[in-house]
Amino acid sequence: MTRLLVLMSVFFVFGCATQLTPEGSSVRLVSDSAKCKFVGTVSGSNSMGSSTAHDADGAMNELRNKAAAMGANAVKIVNVDSNSEVTTAVAEALHCDFD
Repeated sequence: MTRLLVLMSVFFVFGCATQLTPEGSSVRLVSDSAKCKFVGTVSGSNSMGSSTAHDADGAMNELRNKAAAMGANAVKIVNVDSNSEVTTAVAEALHCDFD
């Protein structure tokens, strides 16, 4: 019972931000998609983090992981919405020529 209480306390203090995978870490954020091909739309969300910034990090990690799984190497952010409960990010998953 004590272990359960400790685990629950850790969960509530640190939240459950999505961790960035090795593939997701190779996905770049871009603002110009001129040399890119559209792969699809991806979204990520996170809640119950220790702060709004923590939630935003988790949402971006989820978004980049999903983009990598689709074969994208970049994302262009379309929208980020954050409130006291959840942060949600939406982006275009892209495959760009980074020569």
